Amino acid sequence: MGSRRHNGARTGPAATGPVNHHRADRAADVAVGELVIRGVAWSGAAPIKGVDIRIGDRPWQQARLVGDRQRHRWQWWELLTHLDEPGPATIRARATDLAGHTQPAQPRRNRLGYGGDAIHTVQLQLR
Repeated sequence: MGSRRHNGARTGPAATGPVNHHRADRAADVAVGELVIRGVAWSGAAPIKGVDIRIGDRPWQQARLVGDRQRHRWQWWELLTHLDEPGPATIRARATDLAGHTQPAQPRRNRLGYGGDAIHTVQLQLR
């Protein structure tokens, strides 16, 4: 995704603790306790309607959208949560746009080979 030709929603998270910032593209060590998960979402079809976050096997939680919704613009989002058990944790983020497109669990094949429309996943190690 990210190409002008693709219309689905996409998103990516970054986990932020009280002091540390962790990039979404690699595993991160994070202290247990309060955690802010932030990221951006984009869709070529319509403004972002919402972003849902799932931590481990917990139910999906709705993230707060930050700023105005606008078509063809990155939509910032964040979720404040509390994690209290050390060990590995998986964060999943999925966006839905106002046209009704929601990120799929698996990437869709496309003839040009571009795309990153699947639910974004980040591994954390809680200490």
